[in-house]
Amino acid sequence: MVFFGRLRRAVLVAGAVTVAGLATSSPVSEPLAPPHRAITVGSGSLRLRAVRAGAGPVVVLLHGFGESLLAWEGVFDRLSREADVVALDLPGFGSSSKPRTGYSTDSLASAVLRAMDTLDIRRAVLVGHSMGGAVAAAVTVAAPDRVRGLAMIDPAVVSAPWLRGAGATSERNRDLVRRGIAGYEAFRMRFAGAHDPAWLAESDSAMAYNPATDADYVTALQAVLREFDFFYISPDRARRLQLPIIILWGEYDLTVSVELGRALANALPTSEFHVVARSWHRPHVERPAEVAALIAGFLRRLPDLQSPGDH
Repeated sequence: MVFFGRLRRAVLVAGAVTVAGLATSSPVSEPLAPPHRAITVGSGSLRLRAVRAGAGPVVVLLHGFGESLLAWEGVFDRLSREADVVALDLPGFGSSSKPRTGYSTDSLASAVLRAMDTLDIRRAVLVGHSMGGAVAAAVTVAAPDRVRGLAMIDPAVVSAPWLRGAGATSERNRDLVRRGIAGYEAFRMRFAGAHDPAWLAESDSAMAYNPATDADYVTALQAVLREFDFFYISPDRARRLQLPIIILWGEYDLTVSVELGRALANALPTSEFHVVARSWHRPHVERPAEVAALIAGFLRRLPDLQSPGDH
């Protein structure tokens, strides 16, 4: 399809520095609820940090590259007033396990499905930002019966911004870019942090963990950039996404442009598209009230949302 070919060529801004749009800073909104208690899901070598609150239809929140579940603070508390909301640290991020490999889009989707099993969630509405949007789409493709609706926020499914200026034919250049991004993310985590005791209650030992000093975190970041498919939405996968979809896009996103967002929405006939005014690549952090309201409205429009069997 011409559309998908155009998406793959639409990498317009040079320089790996654009990865800053994929990374995070601390959420700008004040906590709306007393501290929630962190939980751990999974077993064996892969364990994920999670937080869960609220009652009603199940919503699972998946963060973007370089982030953690803390990015959802402002949206989480608002949605938990009318939904059963779960936020996860994806493998490699936050306080979750950081294996050396296993970061393909489908592998991360499998980890999310296993977490849903552990939490006794049969069906959920998936909400994913940037890289997490691609993971949410991959869960939907792999297990459509487990997903009631899909919300993607500036999803990294049609462009690989970190490759800009990396030299498309040079593996050496791409490796240098991956190392630079991983080093930047580890440095940034010294200031952003992986914990917020005012919002998320954790044990003293958990609070002591600092990704910035964890060599496994740097290794995991490089592995994600090497293995993850930032062009996940192919024509075949687009045809398989036949469920209700809402796509939200920051008006001033320089990481993945709003024009690509509109083109993506046009390629997904069951989707609705909304531009979040005065926001960039992270509207759920920059405009949490608006994003939470849009997602809540999407939930209310879903057919048979309150039917039994989500748990």
